[in-house]
Amino acid sequence: MQIQKLPEFEKEFKQLSKKYVSLEDDFSDFEKVLVNSPKDNLRIDGLKIPWEFYKVKKFRCQSIARQSQNSGIRIIYRYFEDKEIIELTYIEIYHKNQKENHDIERIRKNFSK
Repeated sequence: MQIQKLPEFEKEFKQLSKKYVSLEDDFSDFEKVLVNSPKDNLRIDGLKIPWEFYKVKKFRCQSIARQSQNSGIRIIYRYFEDKEIIELTYIEIYHKNQKENHDIERIRKNFSK
């Protein structure tokens, strides 16, 4: 599986990592699970783009003092599977208090044919 990150994702991740110190370790744990079941998250429909896009709402972040998996961190990614290749591209990461919803324009800008 090829894993990629948009530059915007990397910038957002770096900013959130400063606020939530456990984010890097938490993300690493999350990624191990995601690789085995990439389609188990909320699918984003209605984009009229031929690939599958998903939103992760149940992300456990140890720096956020809640006991549940719903820390408020949202991750948007694209999943692509073909006969010869499997790709996962991270598009966006944000806290739900900072932003109401994912950036549809970013998805269209980077993935429209």
